Amino acid sequence: MPLPRENAAESSGAPVLNILRAHVKLTDVVEHTAPFTVTRKSDGATFTLDPQFECTVEVIDDGQGGADNGAKFFEGFRYKKTKKDKSGAWHNQSYSKLGALTEVVKPGYFEDDSIPDLEASDLEGFEMFCSIKPSRNQAGAVTGSTIVWDTMQALPKKERGVTSVEEEDDFSDVPY
Repeated sequence: MPLPRENAAESSGAPVLNILRAHVKLTDVVEHTAPFTVTRKSDGATFTLDPQFECTVEVIDDGQGGADNGAKFFEGFRYKKTKKDKSGAWHNQSYSKLGALTEVVKPGYFEDDSIPDLEASDLEGFEMFCSIKPSRNQAGAVTGSTIVWDTMQALPKKERGVTSVEEEDDFSDVPY
């Protein structure tokens, strides 16, 4: 006799999204600069997590008719541990989820030491385009949604509110 199926309705309750190009907004941003412990509400189990920026991601426009507009999920952008010098120090690494986000928020960050470090205030209310896919735990079960890190893009300037045109501008030479 086969074993019974597990009902997907018993999941974490987080929305499971699959969006190719979403316009999202980051809110409730908290930075943890050292490993920290969290307790799962359902069973009281505790876990130690890596230093990271935690935030709520809200879908502003799903680009697919609006069915997922307003959906929210939690996301973490983790610092990485130094491996080269074996010091074990945590840092913001390029070619990581946090590094990709940093490049979107502060272009040229990893090439220009004069650009200030990323802070929670830089991320609060920040909007961007990205893909969203279902997230899975180590056992492969779908647990919610996550941003696909290598798809993050800044919004075009026109969508950031920089659409004003000076009254003196003459557009008479623009062909129609």
